[in-house]
Amino acid sequence: MRLSRLAQALRGRGGRWLRLGAAAVIACYVSGLLAVNLVESPYFAGSGVDSVARSVFPRIGGASSHIDSASIEQEWQAIQDHYVYRNLGADQATEGTEWGIVDWLHSRFGLDRFSAFLTKSQFDMLKQQENNLYSGSVGVSIEARCLGGTVCVAGTSATELVLSGVRLGMPADKAGVQRGDVLVAVDKTEVASLSSDVDTQLAKVPGLIRGRPGTAVSLTLRRGSRTLTVSATRADLTIPSVYAKRIGSILYVEVIGFDSDTGKLVKQLLQQNLNGATGIILDLRGNGGGYVTAAQELASQFLTPGGAVKDVMVRRGRMDQNGDPNTAQTVTHDAVLSGGVATQPKMVVLVDSDTASASEIVAASLRDYHRATLVGVKTFGKGSVQDDFPLPDGNDLHLTVEKWYGPDGENIDGVGITPDKVVPLPNPDAQFRIDVQSGDPAQDAQFQAALHLLQ
Repeated sequence: MRLSRLAQALRGRGGRWLRLGAAAVIACYVSGLLAVNLVESPYFAGSGVDSVARSVFPRIGGASSHIDSASIEQEWQAIQDHYVYRNLGADQATEGTEWGIVDWLHSRFGLDRFSAFLTKSQFDMLKQQENNLYSGSVGVSIEARCLGGTVCVAGTSATELVLSGVRLGMPADKAGVQRGDVLVAVDKTEVASLSSDVDTQLAKVPGLIRGRPGTAVSLTLRRGSRTLTVSATRADLTIPSVYAKRIGSILYVEVIGFDSDTGKLVKQLLQQNLNGATGIILDLRGNGGGYVTAAQELASQFLTPGGAVKDVMVRRGRMDQNGDPNTAQTVTHDAVLSGGVATQPKMVVLVDSDTASASEIVAASLRDYHRATLVGVKTFGKGSVQDDFPLPDGNDLHLTVEKWYGPDGENIDGVGITPDKVVPLPNPDAQFRIDVQSGDPAQDAQFQAALHLLQ
């Protein structure tokens, strides 16, 4: 089962990672930190408005086990016969039905922000992304910013697109792209010609940069007062989810996602780098989540099961419509696993407003068991789990199925986690990272606070 790691999908910290060719709607879901668990379901057979409606509606509960499909068919017939615009296809009605039920869920259960309807193309791209392969990418993130590439302050509107993240060792990095470059054109297409609206530009530019692996893409950039053009070769990229580096006697571990192999990777890096370390900084800033099992495995590397240390989290599903956890018909305990390799060194966890879902599970468990000190700002607040139910027409119902609760019994959905030591980072460009081009760690107030606590 999968939680959301959507900050990984198309955007970096505040930008959009150019990995796969997902549409702007998926990018929105990424920012919103959805969760993914692809399952095949026997519920879905047949096609058309009636069959899709029968497939979707019974899944959301209610007094009856089936919807009144005759009313839906009659409504559609009236639209076909009398609507001001004619020749609407049944495929459009089917998609409208699928959209409609999700909209109803949002209006009925306002705190469920993450149930969603995905079209076939969006769902296909999301499935590809889960293989951690990013086709035809150059390894940059793009962010809408104010004049001169500066981060916009409250009340100001973005005016240009900035390459806010450049992955080390990836095509753009090798081509000479620098963090902070303003994007002027892609090949012969000027960014300004795409739209007068910067958000629209941001939605369109990734499709221009991505392309067939092995082909070149020309990027015209403004760097200070200079304008320059670089050529990067697109490639199929595999992005690790964990990075580690010794900084003196401190082991810094940066986790950017919770993939199927994250637990294995973090254990290997801990074993390779932990010897002689007096403290650990676990950086979960900007991490939008991922697999439940990865969160369980990662947290368990720092915990010793026994006594009061039992579960990394508890998941509860099929509750009453008031969301009372005591009414849950399904309860799953994700226990702390034995064999952790870093259970003794002093530890700090860095979090920010983009720390979400699986990242919050790890942060909550290490906090509740008093294993680590949390430093940064309040986390995103995603305390739910979603499953995917593919529909007969190729579209997908992305449905919230559980809420998760930390060891202290708290559900942080819509609330987030307030760190033990609140340290703002007003300039996001000051954040220290080891997976992308980064600034001086001395300018990262949160990182410096963590070092101070470990001294």
